[in-house]
Parts: sequence; structure tokens; C-alpha cells
Amino acid sequence: MTSMDFFGHQERARRSSRRLVLLFALAVAGIVLCVYAAASALLMGVDDGQGGFFRLDVLAVVAAGTLVVVGSAALFKTAQLRSGGGAVATLLGGKPVPMATTDPKERMLRNLVEEMAIASGVPVPEVYVLDGESGINAFAAGWSPADAAIAVTRGCLERLDRDELQGVVAHEFSHVFHGDMRLNIRLMGVLFGIVCITTIGRIVVNSVGRGAVRSSRGGKGGGGAAGVVVFGVALIVIGALGVLFARLIQAAVSRQREFLADASAVQYTRNPHGIGRALAKIGGLSTLASPHAEEASHMLFADGMRRHLGGALATHPPVEERVERILPGFRRQLASSRNMVEAAAAVPAPALAAGAAGFAGAAPAVRPGALVAAAGDPQARDVAAARALLQQLPLEVAMAARDQARADALVAALLLDRDPARRERQLAGWRQDHPQLAHEAAALHLLVARLDAGLRLPLLELAMPALRAQPAAERQRLRTLARQLALADGRLSPFEFALLRLLEHHVRLPGEEPPRPPGRPAPLVRHAADVAVVLSVLARAGAGDDEAAAAAAFGRGHAHLGAMAPMQLLPAAACDGADLERAVDALARVSPLGKRNLLAACAEAAAADGTLTTSETDLLRALAATWDCPLPLTAGSPPAA
Repeated sequence: MTSMDFFGHQERARRSSRRLVLLFALAVAGIVLCVYAAASALLMGVDDGQGGFFRLDVLAVVAAGTLVVVGSAALFKTAQLRSGGGAVATLLGGKPVPMATTDPKERMLRNLVEEMAIASGVPVPEVYVLDGESGINAFAAGWSPADAAIAVTRGCLERLDRDELQGVVAHEFSHVFHGDMRLNIRLMGVLFGIVCITTIGRIVVNSVGRGAVRSSRGGKGGGGAAGVVVFGVALIVIGALGVLFARLIQAAVSRQREFLADASAVQYTRNPHGIGRALAKIGGLSTLASPHAEEASHMLFADGMRRHLGGALATHPPVEERVERILPGFRRQLASSRNMVEAAAAVPAPALAAGAAGFAGAAPAVRPGALVAAAGDPQARDVAAARALLQQLPLEVAMAARDQARADALVAALLLDRDPARRERQLAGWRQDHPQLAHEAAALHLLVARLDAGLRLPLLELAMPALRAQPAAERQRLRTLARQLALADGRLSPFEFALLRLLEHHVRLPGEEPPRPPGRPAPLVRHAADVAVVLSVLARAGAGDDEAAAAAAFGRGHAHLGAMAPMQLLPAAACDGADLERAVDALARVSPLGKRNLLAACAEAAAADGTLTTSETDLLRALAATWDCPLPLTAGSPPAA
């Protein structure tokens, strides 16, 4: 199974968004012309054709009205979903899976999502179950990994075993990494805007039609009203044609991405039979009962609607074709089997490239090129390492990470200093105002301090759902306390910067906009000053007080950028937390391909001596996550022997 080009897929997703805008504009232009034709025909009937068919004033009014209706409806739907994947899951009837659920099926789902998230280097997303849906289906939704949600139907939980469910979860995580979710939400908005034309036509027919009937019964002429009714019918037809073409756009946008997500699921799990059997079990069981299923069908694991026109409007490739790509020989086996599940089970698994499990901190050597290539592209060894990590966590620490009432104490425990005197000074500042939190944090610190330093950020990722579920006032208090603890000694260590950056990126406050990409990404070459700050911080994190080593590491990172303007290693005083945060925010606006070069330069600077310290690893992971190109758990480490 070949490696996936994360940055290439991100760039293609961005271009697909532009094509979607163009197709949307063409569809709206066609609708405007059709509505204008219907309006002109109506007016010609009213004034006996005296005004002629082409009337610029009518065209202007129709164009403005159509643009307002379609554009406003699309913006309304997009704004309705602005809070992220949870809004989409709720729209389709999903309910959150409690972090401490006692349902064994839901517990299995949460475990699989947690493993996949930690393996991938992203915060654990929200998890939903569509209890009212007995079919087998699932989806990932959100604007970015920071606000993603994974949802499965109740039928998915009841009908699939662990390997099959893992394949489905891995498939959905592929959509999280490759920029598909953002495109899917925009597509939902576009479809809703076009559908509104049909809705308006129905309103016109229903309201004016009843008035025309009453007028004719009263002996009055209903000819004018009848003309309006005909216009309403025309709007219904025009809207239906618009929806037809919108569905074709929807199908064209989503089909090829499903093949990529299937292949990614095999790569993540190294178990082709898992997702292969899951697809084989679907058959005709993927249909959703939700009234919103059609507008969201392009983001589902399998097409959630019964399609006509020979499958031309299907948002997913045929199941048989998907299974055949995962398990070559499936179609041949199907000819002699009783059903698809039996055929999938009978196909020998294809040979996969060897992979090994291991934790990122286990091997000191690192390959910068491999680290960048691994971004957004977890392997089976990452999943195995994540499972091992979760199993080795002390029970009390794992319970605190999943407990909404204790997760903030765990964050505080991660920030407490290992030196007893400095730790006491940290606690003294807020023990009086928050005695329970201080006591809980001090107790958890005794457990956290025994863990490998490389486990700290994955532990924060595990706690993200509990932190995001806290009331707004609690989230504000946590972010304030975290900054106070981190800055208690007047400086930010690499780990403290990484923790604060991830906390504030993923645990948002009311009114804070979810992460959005820029409308037009800026080239990396325009951010030379920002790049200098980031490379200087990384170079100094590994070199310490050795100026020569820091300069060499900085030069290695700068040399990797080629055409970038000349720059110098900045003094330590010019690389404080505020400077770094400003630079990181500015670089988040760079295009996906620019981020590939940027992350490669960062990796070269951090690994200039052939190794990655814990501080360098923490910084790289925080930077990559902020730029929405997460690094898997074992990224950069050579495969274990």
C-alpha cells in the first residue's frame, strides 16, 4: 500500500473548493436565465406581449432576487453548521456518546476513535451515534481536525465486529486528514441554496393557488392568479433541474475521494478484511431515515439514499467495485458465493508492505524527510503504538482525562514543575481561589511525573473531548490558569508553548471563530520574517546555549527553503512566546504545498544533529497541529527491526 500525499490531497481539496464555487456560479446563472424566461412569459401574458420578451429591467430584478435567495440560503445553511462537526451530527439525529459510557458497543467505538486520533496526532474528536438509524453508515464532519466529529449509525454498532468497525472509523479519519470535511460542509450549503428555488415555487403554488380557487368561486376572474400559479410551477421545475445538476456535482466531487479513504483505511489498520467485510455487509442497508440524509449523502461512508437514473446521481462508487479494489479477486469469488460477506471472507488478503509497531520515543534517530512525508498519513504502527500508550496509562490518569470534572486538573498537573519548590510557588498563586482544583492537580502530578515525557501531548489529546464539553466559564478559567502556571517562572518552555497552543487552538470560547483557511493562501516566500522566528526557536530548542550548533541548525532549515530570502538566526530575546505565536498564526495562512516546505524546513532545523529531543518533538507536533497537518505518533522514527 503506497504512502498518501497529504499535502497534495489538501491542495487538491482546496482546488476542488474553487471548482465548486465556479460550478455553483454556473448553476445559479442557469437558474437566473430560466427564472427570467418564466417571468418574461408571465409578463407577456399579462400585457399581451407589448413589452417584448427581452426586458433588461426584468432581468436585473430576477438576477438580483435569485442571487439574494440562493446566496442567503447557502450562507444560512453554512452558518448553521459553523460550530463544526457536532452541528452536522445533531442535524442528522445523532446523540453524543458519553465519555464514560457503559454501553459496550459505544465503549468499543470510543476506544477505536481514541486510538486512531492519538495515532494520527489530532485531538480526539466528538463521537456521535445515530440511534434512530438501523442501517450501516457513518460520516466525519467539521471544518478542521479541531472541531471534527465522527458519527456512526446504531446499525453500524450492532452489525459490525471490532475489525469491521475499525475499518469504518479509519475510513472516516481519512476524510478528516485530507480536507474533505470542509468541502462537504460547503457543498451542503450550496445544495440548500439551490433547493430553495423549488421551495419558493411550492409556496407560490400553495398560497396563490388557493386564492385563485376562491376568486373563481366568487365569480371574479382568476386569470392573473392562474398565471402566477403557472410561474410557481415553473419555479418548481427550474429548482428540480437545478437540484439535478447539483446532485451530479455532489456525486462527481465525492466518488473518487471514497476510493482514497478506503485505501487509507487499509493503510492505517493493515487489515483489508476489516473494511472489506464492512462494505460487503452494507448491501442495501446504508439508507438513512433522516429527512436531511439527501443533503448530507456525499459525506457518508456509503450512499444514504436510494438512487435512480442508473446510479448517475450516486455519491459513492458501487460497493462491489470498492471491495474489489480492497480485496482483489472479490468479484470472481462472488460468482461462487452465497452473498457478499461470504465472498469477502473467502478472498485472501493482499500482501502489504511490512510495518512495525513502536513508540515515537523508542528510537533516537530521526529522518526529517520521513517525518514530513508522514504528516496526515498514519500507519499501522502508529495505531499499535497508540493502543499500547492507552494501555500503559495509569487508570487514575486515564479516568481523569475522560472526566469532564477532572480534565482541567489533569491539564494543570501537566504544567506543574517537577521541582517541589517551584511547584509549590505555582500552586500557591491559586490554591486559595481554587482549592479543590489545586489539590486534584497536585495528586495527579505525582502520577503524571512518572510517565515518559513523550506521553504528555498525547494525554492532552485524549482529554480534549472532556475539556471542550465544559461550560464556557470553566473553559475560560482553564485557559487563564494554564497561562498563569506556564508563565509562573517568567518564560515558556517548548512543552508549555505546545500545550498552550494546542489548548487554545482546540478548546475555544464563545465568539471565537473555528479555524478557517484563508480565502486566498499567501505564498511562503512572503513570510520570511515569520519563518525566521520559527526556525530560530526550533534551532535553539535543540542546541541550548551552543550558539554555533544553533546557527548550524538554523542554516540547515533555511537551506531547505531554497528561494526564501536571506535570514539570520535571531537572538533568544527575539524568540519569546508572543513572537512565536504571532509567527505561527501568520504561517497558518500559507497554502498546503507551502506548508509542506515549511514543515520540512522545521524538521531539518530540529533534527540537525540526527535526533529529536522531547522539546523539539513537542514543538514540531504543536506547530504541525496548528497548521492542520498533524504528525502521527511515530512520525520520523525509523521502523523497528
